[in-house]
Amino acid sequence: MLRFVALWLLVRVFGRLPVRVLYAAAVLLDQPVEGFVWPDWLRYDDDVDSDFKGVQIVPSGFFGSQYGTADSIPSPPLASVDGVPLLFGTSEIRRAGNSLVVGADLLASTYFMLTRYEEWVRGGVRDAHGRFPGKESLPYRAGFIDRPIVDEYEELLRTWAGQAGVSVTAPNRRFSVLLTHDVDQIRTRHRYYNLARAVKKALLGRESWRQVARKALLAFKLFPDPADNMDDVIGLDRTMMASGNATRCQSVYFFMADDRAVSDGNYDIHGPRARRIIHDVLQSGATVGLHASYHAGQFPEDITDERIRLEEAVGVRIYKNRHHFLAWRDPEDGHALAASGITWDSTLGYADVAGFRLGVCRPIPLFDPHRRCMLGIEEHPLIVMDCTLSSDGYMNLDEDSAFAHVCKLADVAFQHGGEFVVLWHNHVLGKTDGSYHARLYPRILDYLGSLLQSDLGRVARRTKQYTPHPIKGPTTHASLTIHSS
Repeated sequence: MLRFVALWLLVRVFGRLPVRVLYAAAVLLDQPVEGFVWPDWLRYDDDVDSDFKGVQIVPSGFFGSQYGTADSIPSPPLASVDGVPLLFGTSEIRRAGNSLVVGADLLASTYFMLTRYEEWVRGGVRDAHGRFPGKESLPYRAGFIDRPIVDEYEELLRTWAGQAGVSVTAPNRRFSVLLTHDVDQIRTRHRYYNLARAVKKALLGRESWRQVARKALLAFKLFPDPADNMDDVIGLDRTMMASGNATRCQSVYFFMADDRAVSDGNYDIHGPRARRIIHDVLQSGATVGLHASYHAGQFPEDITDERIRLEEAVGVRIYKNRHHFLAWRDPEDGHALAASGITWDSTLGYADVAGFRLGVCRPIPLFDPHRRCMLGIEEHPLIVMDCTLSSDGYMNLDEDSAFAHVCKLADVAFQHGGEFVVLWHNHVLGKTDGSYHARLYPRILDYLGSLLQSDLGRVARRTKQYTPHPIKGPTTHASLTIHSS
């Protein structure tokens, strides 16, 4: 971290590049931010140097005076460059001596996606749970939510470097799978309330008496509890991890340590049942993380107490997290998360639509666009959640459509040598009231296993070939000086 701070001070003193640009460049090029050294083949400057051998990106002005304002948010339809959606700049590419000069501001576009910039600027746009809705996002509105465009930008930049006579080695990433489970319930809650509600609905003709009978058997413990299925879930994951995929398939279970809100967990993390389940999870080779409560999503400073409570119950260090309801409400709340001892998170996927919320399918370090600093958290972006696919208010897909959509997203992550992160709740897998997830999840595991076993999965292959953009002769650009940080 000290090397990065030194680099930050250097560019501030000489006024050349803001730290935001350095962050975007490091992540775009899949390089560690700590100790990042700016590549000698890349320039980000409106002053074109025809003797420079490499790629020169002309700044769009995004990091200038309009930064942080509503006017800085692009509106669809977007321009594109070589078939990839472009958030800032122009699609112009031209030769200038030894340089390839591009108007596509990939650094601003990358920064916009990685930092949740739109969510910060549009802070008044939230759903009933305080979350920024995926269907309000630019990736959804502009039609690229199913594309990791930052990873596509990396490929574009490498292609352009080659056209400028510079060889840039592709990242040696391997496709991997991260299976995650938010343990909201270890037994069905509100059994008698659910029974009374079912009777009322049946009397109104909105539910079958067969469902009422099933809920009556469950309420009086005469029927197996569908939420008491952790052994089955652990078994599915263990089979997947043990079938030759252990190095590229991992599993994480997120447990709750607070139950103050009605929507939070219905179990005592120190109780014998929870402790037995946690023991079985750890014995399976999976890891345990904190499922920060709905309350902690509203009051992030309380995450510390929850993490400590879970750590005491588990007996191992807890540094991983996912927020309940995916309710990490504002980007700057990450400071409280990091201060609590959390350094690894997998909250950042949209609840209402599956896809690539941050524009990547790989772990990245997070950055606060408001305070303009690193958060100290490695994010593993969530791509698919169970109820996102099936819920009426979300995507509302039938089983085969849901399977096809997950496979499509997995294929994209495979193409980029990415990490495919999925979330299935254990109580959703236990449902027997018409839910298809108990069938869908094993189908998805089989498909992901086939990708992991594929020879093409050993190293990230670039199957998409970009058509070289027509390169024009010398032209001029308006002068633009960037002084902001």
